[in-house]
Amino acid sequence: MRLFDIFKYSLGSLKHRQMRSWLTILGVVIGIASVVALLSIGEGLNREVNRQLSALGSNTISISPSTDPFANPFMSPSSGKLFESDAERLKRIPDVTDISRLVYGRATVGYKDKKITALVMGLDPDVFKKMSAIEVENGRFLQSNDRKVVAVGGKFAEDAFGAKNKLNVGSYLLINSEKYPIIAVLKKSGGGFGPNAFLDNGVFITYNDGKELFKDSLADKEVNEIDVNVREGANMDDVVEKITLELAAAHKLRVEDKDFSVVDPKSIQAAVDSILSLITLFLGAIAGISLLVGALSISNNMFTSVFERTHEIGVLKAVGGTSGDILRIFVFEAGAVGAAGGAAGVFLGYAIALAANLFGLPTGINPWIGAFGVLFAFAIGLASGYVPARMAANLSPVDALRYE
Repeated sequence: MRLFDIFKYSLGSLKHRQMRSWLTILGVVIGIASVVALLSIGEGLNREVNRQLSALGSNTISISPSTDPFANPFMSPSSGKLFESDAERLKRIPDVTDISRLVYGRATVGYKDKKITALVMGLDPDVFKKMSAIEVENGRFLQSNDRKVVAVGGKFAEDAFGAKNKLNVGSYLLINSEKYPIIAVLKKSGGGFGPNAFLDNGVFITYNDGKELFKDSLADKEVNEIDVNVREGANMDDVVEKITLELAAAHKLRVEDKDFSVVDPKSIQAAVDSILSLITLFLGAIAGISLLVGALSISNNMFTSVFERTHEIGVLKAVGGTSGDILRIFVFEAGAVGAAGGAAGVFLGYAIALAANLFGLPTGINPWIGAFGVLFAFAIGLASGYVPARMAANLSPVDALRYE
């Protein structure tokens, strides 16, 4: 039989058994949709993290007073402390161009008759603006000589005190009962996800105001974080090593006993990639179970089809059909079921990913993921249908014709 004839005959058989075919296809649809949706969401997460890391700058290094670089920065440090003298000492490193000191914590923030607890950050304005993705929507950003004024993140301005109490330049906040006029509302930097989330939800004051605000929770001249900018073209690994050696010497500790963490963009990216890989692997395993169920459904359908069509197989062989023709017919039927389920699953997976995007979860629609989904489903169909197809091909024409 010609390939076209096999193709036409197989599709006719599937059409004749529409209900069973669609039920079998449904198992594949669920599995492929799960895989496509998960891969799309995973790619979207990766793109968004890369975008926000890029916005924060590829030459910025952060030093925190904890041996765990990804610990909650707003909790008390579990290891050591950082001081203004540490920041001064880092100026000795030739490749360091800018240094920013940060103090931050939770404070009571009030507007009109409402009060909330919010993150308040005291910073060196000029240097911090160089290192971050800050863009001002209204007003002007902080300056080093400002006192008792505040800048707020775009999301904080819109949502912190409810839709009817949006913050604007000229409004006043009460921070721990002290009045701070708002001089800047920042542009939203990406919306509640990734490294820039604190910019959208933050309340920013000058470093000197921050020291005064948090004087009861910090030691004299203590800082919560030090950020440094590195000269363009410098070897980031070398600078990280020099910073580590310098601060270990300042704290009179061996490097292996250091009570601080030095984090560069490459470390953050490696950690994010590792987490995303684990999440994708875990969820992919769950989706794989759905695919296994779909494959078993195809195989079961094809075994049933072989038994029901035993007499038909005998007739095909009696009129000249070879074992190879029978094998190709049944394998193609199984592959067609897999491909149909794959195509429907791809569209459903993309729809789930787009729906997740509407709820703020970043997704990446990649046509190659769709193509992979269809081809993978087709391959599953072929593999699942091979054994029953082989059984059909090996039937004796005499016994098949006698079968009722």
